[in-house]
Amino acid sequence: MNHVGIEYTEDQRSHWSRVYAADAAFFGEGPSEVARSALARFQAEGVETVLELGCGQGRDTFFFAQSGLRVTALDYSPTAVETVAAIARAAGVSSRVTARIHDLRQPLPFADGTFDGCFSHMLLCMELTTEEIAFALGEIRRVLRPGGLNLFSVRSTFDKHYRAGVHRGEEIYDVGGFVVHFFSEEKIRRLASGYDVVEISRVEEGSLPRDLFVVTLRTSAAAGLHPDRCIQEESTMADPMTKFQEFFDATYGTDALDRKTKHLVALGASLAAACDT
Repeated sequence: MNHVGIEYTEDQRSHWSRVYAADAAFFGEGPSEVARSALARFQAEGVETVLELGCGQGRDTFFFAQSGLRVTALDYSPTAVETVAAIARAAGVSSRVTARIHDLRQPLPFADGTFDGCFSHMLLCMELTTEEIAFALGEIRRVLRPGGLNLFSVRSTFDKHYRAGVHRGEEIYDVGGFVVHFFSEEKIRRLASGYDVVEISRVEEGSLPRDLFVVTLRTSAAAGLHPDRCIQEESTMADPMTKFQEFFDATYGTDALDRKTKHLVALGASLAAACDT
């Protein structure tokens, strides 16, 4: 699914595995501020099951689990997933944490409507093309329940590293070996097709600092509806005259309707037939 014109660097999966192996707390010991605000929103809306994408070394994973949420944490780095699973066991929260290896460019291995919420901190701004991000957001929407929350952060085009380093196509730059996709608010809104935009805010994080957009999206009431069911419901209403004829045949010749109502039904049938022709 790689977009034509994107020049890729060294395999980022191997790069991140080396980073995680070299520093057990690369992003810090405690949870991110984005995760703290996400938890408050999740708790306010009764979220119990969370899909975390790009869990890294698990600092936000454990924060959610220790706060009572059940977390399915995915990362494409085997080193990250092994670390998260080991620490979850040591911390006594393994019953609330499931860690799995997964590449976000592939379909999510879950049924429709599996999760109440999804969280990802600076994952969608990794080495992903716009096409791949749109695919991922569609998959997230599919596995969220109707009305489910998708809360994520991405590096913004206000970030001081935007347009620094080596340009790799689109708004993607290799900054010191870390490939980053920078986002404008307009791009976020364009990619949010199929969601309701609840909030887009800007925050700074870290000593650099990084300039981030923090985005909260909500699936619509129809989200999670399986395509086959949508087709079935559409076909049910595809021929309203057939449905009316079935009702007419079943009731007109019986005593279910009085004489006056039968006249009204017959008039309605005549008008409907005239419109249909």
